[in-house]
Amino acid sequence: MKRYLFIGSVEFSGSCLTALLKRDINIVGIMCPEKEAAKINNDYFDLGITAREFGKEVKYIKKIKDEIGFIKEKRPDIIFVLGFSQIIPKAILDIPQIGCIGSHPSLLPQNRGRHPIIWAIANGLTKSGITLFWMDEGVDSGDIWRQKEFEIAISDNATTIYEKVKTMSVEMIKEGIYDLEQGTINRTKQDDTKANYWRKRTVKDGEIDWRMSGKRIYDLVRSLAKPYVGAHCVYKEQEKKIWNVNMINESDDFNNFEPGKVISVDGDSIMVRTGDGVVLLTDHAFSELPAKGEYL
Repeated sequence: MKRYLFIGSVEFSGSCLTALLKRDINIVGIMCPEKEAAKINNDYFDLGITAREFGKEVKYIKKIKDEIGFIKEKRPDIIFVLGFSQIIPKAILDIPQIGCIGSHPSLLPQNRGRHPIIWAIANGLTKSGITLFWMDEGVDSGDIWRQKEFEIAISDNATTIYEKVKTMSVEMIKEGIYDLEQGTINRTKQDDTKANYWRKRTVKDGEIDWRMSGKRIYDLVRSLAKPYVGAHCVYKEQEKKIWNVNMINESDDFNNFEPGKVISVDGDSIMVRTGDGVVLLTDHAFSELPAKGEYL
C-alpha cells in the first residue's frame, strides 16, 4: 500500500482530501497552513475540519520550506499538493519515492501561471479544464497525470466554475487513485511549444473601465465573483464592489452619452453607459446610490 501525504489550504483542497480519505489508502500526513500564513482569497479552509471527521490529525504550518524534516519522517511515496499557494522547494519535491501531484485549473500546457479561473472568464474563454500533474521545478510544467475539459457558459461566473473544478477534480482522483495503488504511473509530457503564462493580477485589473464594451465588463465582473474579491469601480474616490451586471442590447439611444455616465437608477439597479451600450448593475456595494447624470 502506497504512503500518501496531503498539502492544501482552500475549499478545493477540502473536497479533494475528503475524496482521498474515503478511499482505502494509507494517508500518513495532512498539512495545512495557519490562516494567517495562507495569504489567499476568501476560500481558506481548515483541513483539520475534514481530517477530524476521519480520525486524522493535521500538521499546521507557516512556511512549507521549513517542514522538510517532518515530511521526510513520513516517508511518502506520493505527495498531493492541491490548493496550496506556496512554492514547493526542490528539497521537498525530491522526497517522495514516486512524486508530487499538483493541480491547475486550465488545459495545460495552455494558460500556466497565476489566477487561471479569473483570467479565463475575464478573457471570454468558452472552455477550460482541470489538470492534475506531476510537479517539477517549473511553473505548471510537469508531466500530466490526468486532465478533463469543461465548458464556460455565458451564465457561468467564478463561483460556478470553482464548483466545476472541485467536482471534476474529485472525479479524477477517484478514477486515478486505483491506478496509483496498483503501480500504474501515468505521465504525459507537456508540449512546451504550446504553453503560455498568465501573470499575477493586480487591484487595477479588477477596476471597471466604462469605456470597455458591455461584454468585457460583464466578463470582468463574473470572473471576480466569490470566492474572489469582486470587481470594482471608483465613486467619490471610494472603491465600490460590483458583484453582478446585466448586459443590455446595444441601442442608438445612448450614442450621446459618455462612458461611465449613470443613465438611470431604479431601486438598487443602476444603468451605466459603456463603450458600446449600457449595463445594469444589479448587485453592488453602493451604500449611497449615485444620481442619474453622475459619473462612475
